[in-house]
Amino acid sequence: MKKFFLLLIIFNAFTATLFAADFKAASENVKLLGRSFFDGDTLWNCYSATGVSFSTDSQKVEITLAGDNKANGQSIEQNTNICRVGIFVDGKRTHNILVQNREEKILVYENNSGTHEIQIIKLSESTSSTFGIKNISVDDEKIISPSPEKKLKIEFIGDSITCGYGVDDENLNHHFSTQTEDSTKTYAYKTAINLNADYSMVSNSGWGIISGYSGDGQIKNQQVMKMAYDKTGFSYTGFGKKSYLGQRLPWDFSAWQPDIIVINLGTNDASYTKNNKEKCQAFVEGYIEFLEIVRKNNPNSKIVCTLGLMGSDLYPSITKAVSEYSEMTNDNAISCVKLPQTTNYAADWHPAEKSHEKAANVLTSALQKLIE
Repeated sequence: MKKFFLLLIIFNAFTATLFAADFKAASENVKLLGRSFFDGDTLWNCYSATGVSFSTDSQKVEITLAGDNKANGQSIEQNTNICRVGIFVDGKRTHNILVQNREEKILVYENNSGTHEIQIIKLSESTSSTFGIKNISVDDEKIISPSPEKKLKIEFIGDSITCGYGVDDENLNHHFSTQTEDSTKTYAYKTAINLNADYSMVSNSGWGIISGYSGDGQIKNQQVMKMAYDKTGFSYTGFGKKSYLGQRLPWDFSAWQPDIIVINLGTNDASYTKNNKEKCQAFVEGYIEFLEIVRKNNPNSKIVCTLGLMGSDLYPSITKAVSEYSEMTNDNAISCVKLPQTTNYAADWHPAEKSHEKAANVLTSALQKLIE
């Protein structure tokens, strides 16, 4: 009889390590962070800081990530556009992952008692690469639950500054790499944390209102936010079973309506407009057009138009656009905030985390007045 009970104990211990409960990254199991697209059993994430948040009291958590068409097993040195993902446990980042393969299993933790909140967040930007969350595995008979919704929702629309370009590389002479992008160190993410808000980011490096970054003075009108704002993402590499592209997937605005929308565009336009009056006026007209697009899709949101960090040459043009738009439409739920110029630099003269913190403090104070 003693041998029987001993064998039973051994069997139970063995099966406990064998069997697990598997969950998909669907809204009934997790809170969705930002815009995402479900393809079969996989939740695909394009824009910066997209991902999921959930809690569980399982002592072991394992996730299965999916790579896009760019995840072909190349080394990090061979592919500077590999998707960068962070895993956070109770607010602290425990994993820095570069998704090099089409499928990767990640042990988040094991033998860890208590209830924990876990976030899986895309640190790099949409245009370079995407990633999917295929499965979340916990101990048998355990469950996962979506993190609670927060009272405030903020959407951030921007460029490389909002993406966190180069924030993890303080060598000013270094250039772009997804390995040094971190959307959770940006003014946008920090502002959301300061205000205890849920967030969504819609941002692409080099993009603008009427022109993307121009090194030759010519207009770059294929990198303007109006092309991507109503889409799930913007990706140059396909993902999922049908090699989807984010810009071919319309976004359902009814799925997530922000209380506040922060627009931080114009830095790249300035490389095209310079001090040319005609070009600056074209920017004003383009900005008004973009405000119309944003308002159409978000009828009840307060809109805050910002510029700074990497120059504010077009800030007067932004205030002019907002004034003219408000006068034409009687829309008084739009305001302007000038962000502080960067003093701590990272790769390619982009703001380092300290400068993002300063900007977040200014923006937090301004948004706080809107929600009081």
